[in-house]
Amino acid sequence: MQCPTAGLRVPALALLCCISAGCGVTRDVGLAERCADIMRRAYPSATIDITKREASATGMTTIMATVEGVRTDLAPDQPLAQNLAVECRFDENVLTGFHWTAGPKS
Repeated sequence: MQCPTAGLRVPALALLCCISAGCGVTRDVGLAERCADIMRRAYPSATIDITKREASATGMTTIMATVEGVRTDLAPDQPLAQNLAVECRFDENVLTGFHWTAGPKS
């Protein structure tokens, strides 16, 4: 003899899975924003205000993103570079290149 609620378990479990699948989803961000995030992570000791970010396609699957920023944790007379800039290369949305164009190791 089957339990009368056995037929409800499968649809209830499917609904629960559908609802909880979206809980950890992050919003899509552009490649320029991803490049800015990578810049901040590459220089974790610096507090960086992003002043400019842009991305442009250089091929069918390649996008170059450039990001500029200013360190806000330094006094103006510090010998360290205050203006920072990076360039990120994405091929099919995968980061394939990153380099500093201004700043710590440009």
